[in-house]
Amino acid sequence: MTGHGEHQIRYGFDYENLDFNQLQQYSGPTFTAPNGQQTATGAVVDIVPDTVVGQIYHVNRASLTATRPTTQHYGALFVEDEWKVGNSLTIRPGVRYEQETLAGSLVKDFSLKNNWAPRVGVVWDPSHSGTGKVFANYGRYYARVPSDLAARALSSDASITADYFDSNLTRPVPDGVPTINATTGAMTTTHFTLLGGNADDIDPNAKLSYYHEWVVGTEYTLGHALNVGMRYVRRNIGRVLEDVQPYPLVAADLGVPGAATANYLLTNPGPRTPVVQDPGGTVAFESPVHDYQAVEFTANKRLTNTWSLISSYRWSRLTGNFEGFFRNDNGQSDPGISSLYDYPTNDPTYTSIGAPQFGYSGDVRFLGTAGNGPLPLDRTHDVKLYGTYTFDGRVNLSIGLELESGAPLTAFAAHPVYDTGGEIPLTVRGAGFETSDGFRSRTPWTKPVNAQASYNLRLGGRHLVLSVDAFNLFNTQTVLEYDSFAELQFGIPNPDFGAAGVSGNVAGQQFLTPRQFRVGARFDF
Repeated sequence: MTGHGEHQIRYGFDYENLDFNQLQQYSGPTFTAPNGQQTATGAVVDIVPDTVVGQIYHVNRASLTATRPTTQHYGALFVEDEWKVGNSLTIRPGVRYEQETLAGSLVKDFSLKNNWAPRVGVVWDPSHSGTGKVFANYGRYYARVPSDLAARALSSDASITADYFDSNLTRPVPDGVPTINATTGAMTTTHFTLLGGNADDIDPNAKLSYYHEWVVGTEYTLGHALNVGMRYVRRNIGRVLEDVQPYPLVAADLGVPGAATANYLLTNPGPRTPVVQDPGGTVAFESPVHDYQAVEFTANKRLTNTWSLISSYRWSRLTGNFEGFFRNDNGQSDPGISSLYDYPTNDPTYTSIGAPQFGYSGDVRFLGTAGNGPLPLDRTHDVKLYGTYTFDGRVNLSIGLELESGAPLTAFAAHPVYDTGGEIPLTVRGAGFETSDGFRSRTPWTKPVNAQASYNLRLGGRHLVLSVDAFNLFNTQTVLEYDSFAELQFGIPNPDFGAAGVSGNVAGQQFLTPRQFRVGARFDF
């Protein structure tokens, strides 16, 4: 204790060493790629009708490498001071430092250093009696990169697409030969693409992703049991680590030298990230936007007078153009190397050249700031209400109600280079599309009711608790997702587009889990 208050210093250190080996495989025999290399896997092959040569066997996914061993070294330390001023004010300043080093099969020392995360919290008790508090916190939080990045970006992640005249994949269609897709009418002269043949180029200034968080709120205890509170939360991304291509999407189809075999650059993308301005126009990357705001209200009563309550309401908005480590649009889980930033998003040539000449659908600008809107995890309203009532300390009845507004809906075309669905928005985010239940911009609210009944049987000084749980008590059949893939692959329409309970990313029907019962017994001794 000093004249300026009491200080308590906390500190800690964490070190981890991880080994990870990624295996990549596609069914079928290996074959020779058009550049003469032998693949390490089989392939995913589409038979494409063509007005020039009859039909083409299109390899939309095959790999030249199968095994990618990696290592990771991660260290972090923090120092925090808890400073108590009088009996009503506490200040907690602190700082955290993180460092991560990744090694793949080609790049052995990719270090992400100088990651300083300041944090500070203030708590004030205006009642001076412990029955209330007003608080505010700020922190910077870094996103540790999983080893998937080392396996794909720091190793040879050589993935090819190629066209062949025959089903045995022995007669490649040479680059420069014009072919016309009989389904889409699009012409192409580029028949072989090799991406990720080498490790990513590394921006020497690349740093870890991070976000900021601000929280302000208040809590008060009313009477002896009821606690009520309110808080405001704001989170936004300050920087992201992603791999990028320096060419516009149409560059490969136009035969721009180097575009079909370009290496990716691992960097912190933004408007200053270099772009090859060919075929012309102003093409650029954009800053990532991920903005979360929420206002939360809580009311909780501990078990007194035979009943208890836990309840909350949250209004929130999650908007922007960058979701995070996981991309719900296409189900991609490749932290730091998602397809979202692979090509420049501020690119008018996608629609001015790609659409009329090559049959591109959607608009890549809707992946950037032009498409800023509700992100897939946005849920505007969230209500939770859980109550418990006990009879004589033996019979307990509990009921829980969860109300959550639906997810935003955005229609997606397939990627013109990767052939994968769920990549290029047809509209701005959250604009909706026609579904089997009519036009919708969001999925329906979910409203499950859960309940529990338990009986405490006393056996001498011991207890046997028998319980029955019911989940989704009223068996509501709510649609959780509508198929947002307008195309299965590039130029191939999806017959299930807009279908209720269907997902392009997740197998099985996408409805709220049906009513379930669980019976249990617990013996305490």
